Amino acid sequence: LEIQVWLELDRLLATIARLRGKGQQVPVPSQLIGLMPPAPEAGGWPVDFELAKMGAQLRERYEAAQADGEGDSFSSWVHFVPVDHAHYSARRRAQRLSYAVWGVIGVATDDAVQPLLEVGSTSDRLRRALVRMREIMQQIG
Repeated sequence: LEIQVWLELDRLLATIARLRGKGQQVPVPSQLIGLMPPAPEAGGWPVDFELAKMGAQLRERYEAAQADGEGDSFSSWVHFVPVDHAHYSARRRAQRLSYAVWGVIGVATDDAVQPLLEVGSTSDRLRRALVRMREIMQQIG
């Protein structure tokens, strides 16, 4: 489910970028990209998966800053700290994604925010995010 959210978010952002015009990119919060899971074991990320490319670039810059002793400065300036998959559970990462993705895709109405926050399960919030992204894709489509 988490992987599906990432794939559909990437597809949505690519569609919006295409509609904006040649060379236009949709900004994605680096904090969100820091939550990206490892590539799926079965075949990895799709070749055209832009979020993975953004994540790889940010991670490379972060690691270079760490090697130069400037990791804290980089993190405060760029607001990117990659999730340490060895010490941060997949469940916690998905839970954070289930809230953070809404900062990018938005809610249909202001009245929809509180009920979303009250949803008790991570998987239900992720499913709602998928539904919302599909609604947006139908609208812009």
